[in-house]
Amino acid sequence: MTETTHGLSEQEKEALKFLERDFNQCFQQMRHYDSQIFDIFKFMFTGYITLIGATLGFYKFGLEKNINLNFPVIAVLSIGLVFGLFILAYTVSNRVYFVRIFRYINEQRKTFLSYEPLGFANKSEMYIKYSQPAFFNWISSQAFFIYIIAFLNSTLLGALLFIIFASNTCKWVIITPSCLALFIVQLIVAIYHLKSRENKSIIKADFTK
Repeated sequence: MTETTHGLSEQEKEALKFLERDFNQCFQQMRHYDSQIFDIFKFMFTGYITLIGATLGFYKFGLEKNINLNFPVIAVLSIGLVFGLFILAYTVSNRVYFVRIFRYINEQRKTFLSYEPLGFANKSEMYIKYSQPAFFNWISSQAFFIYIIAFLNSTLLGALLFIIFASNTCKWVIITPSCLALFIVQLIVAIYHLKSRENKSIIKADFTK
């Protein structure tokens, strides 16, 4: 191969161009996943408040008019709860994709900064570790979104059980532990799934259980 004046072959120059394009595209993709998680959270927060408020208002209206609207209210809340669980799973999956892209960007950045181009020593310590960030970081903003979505799902279950056991004098004995149990189970499953990705290859981490 013919060497260029900069000591790089044409093939190496093309490889550098590819890595540059890939870095830019991956950075945009990382921002997309991060924004998507935040958009999901905003949708869930607004949607759940609206859903719970509307169904409880509908239920109260039925009581005032002496009309039994329990079945449609229960059906709507049940569908909302199932949908919420899928949303939580989708958010967790997005976290996996986000971390993978972030780590890939770190690996590329480390490769180029190791040459200290133009004397740049990365004294600000911009991220270069390909093993970071962790799939589960309990203080990350995305982790807090997962906590809140799990809490909203538990609240939705509480509203559902409140309608089902409305005439039961011990309904809170049923509702409170049920909501707490769902909240804990959601977090255990989500955290276990994220932590289990650490020791898997990218293919297994992204496309297998």
